[in-house]
Amino acid sequence: MSVVYVHVGLPKTGTTHIQGRLWQNRDHAMAAGLLYPGVNMDDHFHAATHLQPERYLDWARPEHAGAWAAMVEQMRAWPRRSLVSHELFANAGPDRIRSLVDDLSFADEVHAILTVRDLGRQVPSVWQENVKNQRRTTLDEFLSSISGGPEAPGDEPFWEFQDCRRVLADWSSVVGADRVHVVTVPAKGSAAPGDGLWERFLRVVDVDPAVLPEPPVRDNSSLSSSQTEFLRRLNTRLQPTDVEWSRYERLVKQVLIHEVMAEVDGGAPIGLAADQLSWLADYSEELVAAVVDGGYPVSGTVDDLRVAPSGTDSPPVTDQQAFDAALDALAQWVKASTIIDPPVRLKTRVGNVVRAVRRRTQALRR
Repeated sequence: MSVVYVHVGLPKTGTTHIQGRLWQNRDHAMAAGLLYPGVNMDDHFHAATHLQPERYLDWARPEHAGAWAAMVEQMRAWPRRSLVSHELFANAGPDRIRSLVDDLSFADEVHAILTVRDLGRQVPSVWQENVKNQRRTTLDEFLSSISGGPEAPGDEPFWEFQDCRRVLADWSSVVGADRVHVVTVPAKGSAAPGDGLWERFLRVVDVDPAVLPEPPVRDNSSLSSSQTEFLRRLNTRLQPTDVEWSRYERLVKQVLIHEVMAEVDGGAPIGLAADQLSWLADYSEELVAAVVDGGYPVSGTVDDLRVAPSGTDSPPVTDQQAFDAALDALAQWVKASTIIDPPVRLKTRVGNVVRAVRRRTQALRR
């Protein structure tokens, strides 16, 4: 039987880890009956952007317009289970979802998979990811903007991707609630051996984790609270009017964050205080009720989605802590950077030869 699974996020729920690991193990997965299609890993991203070209105009580039069609043909020719994964599918909406499912009409069944994490960890993680993408909003400003919930989303595009109840409803309206799977991210420090996010995800697609042994190349690096504050302040000097995105992405995201700051112990992670968590705790109960009442199959436990209102005592980052994080990053960059000797220009090489001849001539005269 031909079955296609569409992993739609949510963003910041371990998607980078899952996608990287699936790609590294795609040959092993095929042997186990699961096709992870695409010629390049980014084909899943391009497929998601071309599903919604009006929303992702800058990313839906013409040279990648055929990625989705090529993946569909790969899946059409595969008689068993296939899996597509990208978090940009999360906000597709019913019309686009129907279009996607129509493209998969050759399959006997189409299922959606949502990976979901408790909002107590999700909110600071999404804010940090925004900072890693050139944003300069403070955590307090971010919380203030999203505190009205999905019904009053504010200026931050948080609920567009993180309104799990809406995403569940959108996908279930097209494929049916019994084919919309919720995979919960284990609460911190609670996962029993063999019951982590990876194992929970693979249960849905019926693959034994033991047959996919390759680790991902890298995960999405997390920063400490002081490192994030340093980066946020740096962003005030690196806005799009100051530096184009391609340069920021290469030097800041790929080098400074993933290659430099990831190697530094930056201290305590970002945490939310009790007063910041109270409304998230209430909302989490509504989310749990929506999952249970909706009859969605769950891999893991809905208790992982509950937010404890106690919080942590996380004082604001001081100027000195942000400054120290900057110095640590700069020091690590200097210590780890590869130094490439500049090419010697022809004029310099000729001059060196002439000087060497003069030295030998003078030595013979003596």
